[in-house]
Amino acid sequence: MNFEHDPHASSQSQDFILVPESPLDCSHSDDRQTAQEMEPAEPESATQTAEQPQPEAMAQPDDSQQPSAAQDQSQHDRTNQSNHAQGTKHAKVRKTGLAVLLALCGLSVAFGLWGLISEPTTSRNDHILKGFSSFSGSPSNKAHIAVLHIEGTIQDKSDTYDQEWLLTTIRDLSYDRNVKAILLDINSPGGGVYQSDEVYLELLDYKETSGNPVFAFFGPLAASGGYYIACAADYIVANRNTMTGSIGVIAGQSVDLSQFLEKHGVRVNTFTAGRNKDMLGINTPVTPEHRDIMQSMADECYYQFVEIVAESRGLTMEETLELADGRIYTAWQALDRGLIDVVGRFDDALYYLREELEDFSLEPVHYYPEEDYAFMNYVFKNMQALVSRFVPTANTSDHLLLEAKERMLPDISYPAYYYQP
Repeated sequence: MNFEHDPHASSQSQDFILVPESPLDCSHSDDRQTAQEMEPAEPESATQTAEQPQPEAMAQPDDSQQPSAAQDQSQHDRTNQSNHAQGTKHAKVRKTGLAVLLALCGLSVAFGLWGLISEPTTSRNDHILKGFSSFSGSPSNKAHIAVLHIEGTIQDKSDTYDQEWLLTTIRDLSYDRNVKAILLDINSPGGGVYQSDEVYLELLDYKETSGNPVFAFFGPLAASGGYYIACAADYIVANRNTMTGSIGVIAGQSVDLSQFLEKHGVRVNTFTAGRNKDMLGINTPVTPEHRDIMQSMADECYYQFVEIVAESRGLTMEETLELADGRIYTAWQALDRGLIDVVGRFDDALYYLREELEDFSLEPVHYYPEEDYAFMNYVFKNMQALVSRFVPTANTSDHLLLEAKERMLPDISYPAYYYQP
């Protein structure tokens, strides 16, 4: 046992503190020595002496009472934590938005993959042939009706339409003895004059080469160039909800931004030879001469369309010109004007074609264009849609201009037999 004298005790009261010495803890003596070295000198007055802590309190501190400095530090830490939480609130929101975006992208990929894995092998309970484009014997080992799907804007190539595939397939079917007829399944707003006329002429060649009939069925939309192609058919059946007609042509479009560019201090210089070379440019106002040039192109394509309709539908030029004002018609309106033969369903079109062939045993075989990178296109489109929802447009006026451009200038070649609702 060690006895230590308390230096704070008064000279009249000599108290001693009994400190047990443990053989397992040798740090007490050093702590006591350090405390003695750091202890202040003898207080100058009795009042100051009375204010000093008692030896017992120093030797046995109460753990339940925290020092004031520690309390301040704890309060400061809590304040910092609160400020940190407030400061990271927006960051958490952004992280949550990013997590949602990534989750949606993952779902898009999953659904796209599932769509490919679970893609049906039949359509309308009939056989489907995709990508058949070269003649190497009959793709079906028995006589059948070739259902040729024409879907989307008529142009060189898109996700749903392939001009080269379509022309090659029609040509191949001309020499396939198992093909007894072609049934066009059309769902199209039309497209380029050149592409539409090529398909029309190829179908006429098919009928001449094979001696087989061509029928057409109209889905939701068979307008302008879509109707132009159908003029090669011997018989047209339209669903009662079909929109068709729009017999007319768009020779081109001009977006004159010259005043807009001038207002914003933008000057575009185009160097040309020939006074009409830069007509319809974004910085070139339309002149009367430009209008005459474009109108002559539109008129030529228009009268070609009208003549084909009149010949195909057994109408006079006067009758056709009266109804060919570019308007769209419902199925019943088209029937009243002689633009189609009957309002019915796809199975009705098959029935009428079998009746024409006098063979009700013929089954349809469906032909679709090959879809290149269909899965990646699906994912990319869904990614674009998702990003557009999370990334706002920087400038509203720029957004409106881009939207107007996309609506006014579809990605097709002009002149065009095209309808845009």
